[in-house]
Amino acid sequence: MMMDDDRISSEQAIALVVNAAIGVGILSLPRVTAEIAGPDCWLAVLLGGFITLLGALVVAQIIKKMEEKTFIDYISHTLSKPVGVLLGLLYGMYFLMITSVVLRDFAEVMKNFALEDTPLEFFIVTLLLLSFYLVRHGLEPMVRLMVVIFPFWLIPAVGMLLLGLYAADFSELLPFLRTPPKNLLEGALSSMLSLVGFEVLLTSAQGLKTKKDINKIMWVAIGIITAFYIFVVVTVVVAMGIAETTRSLWPTMSVVRRISVPGEVLERLDALAVALWVLVVFTTVCAYYFAASVTFTNVFKAKEFKIFTSVLLPWIYLLAMFPRNIMEVELWLKLSGNFTLITCFILPILILTVGIIRAKAGKKK
Repeated sequence: MMMDDDRISSEQAIALVVNAAIGVGILSLPRVTAEIAGPDCWLAVLLGGFITLLGALVVAQIIKKMEEKTFIDYISHTLSKPVGVLLGLLYGMYFLMITSVVLRDFAEVMKNFALEDTPLEFFIVTLLLLSFYLVRHGLEPMVRLMVVIFPFWLIPAVGMLLLGLYAADFSELLPFLRTPPKNLLEGALSSMLSLVGFEVLLTSAQGLKTKKDINKIMWVAIGIITAFYIFVVVTVVVAMGIAETTRSLWPTMSVVRRISVPGEVLERLDALAVALWVLVVFTTVCAYYFAASVTFTNVFKAKEFKIFTSVLLPWIYLLAMFPRNIMEVELWLKLSGNFTLITCFILPILILTVGIIRAKAGKKK
């Protein structure tokens, strides 16, 4: 599937994971964690980051053992071919579902904050076609664009949130460590949906120039993602307060709308925030769209992954349009979170364990 020149460096792999992970969670994560963990919401994200790192390191070990095999071939070799095909279809559906739900969430935000009279279909089709065009060019061009885009959305996003601290009340983060361990763990598990993204490397492992740095890639990428989301959660909570954060569907955007710069030097920051939001979601959609296309290509042994970029296009659109309203979109996001626990943590641990056992059994023979 991969062309000889369709290779990415370790630094580009970090960019791929970071851009895949940072997406819809920017707007909703503060509310989700504040509802469950209260003032210790940032600790829930930190714990979620630690759990995510453990899952990422498990995936890193699988990637090392894959050598030149595809992920589907490695599963088939380890767990048998029928199981490999079944799990391949499961992962393909997972990537497809994430692509669709992110697209729909993006459309809902755009309709509520930017163009209220524009149909949801317009937002979904426009971003989907742009993603389709980029994904068809292959792994290296896609990741190269992610590297270029990254500072253009990160620096302004951090700057805007810092401006939102002009009336911050850090007492909203008190009392410290009063959250029951059960709630803290629940908050960590809920935050993991926004922190994962490392699983896309399973489908891009053949494109890595070297796999010896895979552990470093995971450490750095998860560290950047966790630090960024902790920053987002803390700035939103101290700017709005716990109570108001839990009542707002997208509290991060609410903070941006409240920003007032003396002298009216900067106006309509929410318009800039929406523009940055488009860049963030675009890279996330591309990462998962590519992963879905490659997964189905390997399952069905197709010679060219571009075939599946076309085949999956209408299905992504239909799935994105399936929820009838924003409440159903939230339910789909929660369902995606449950799916994430299986595909990013439970199955990789099972695959790695069986692989190690089989390798030891082979050595004894």
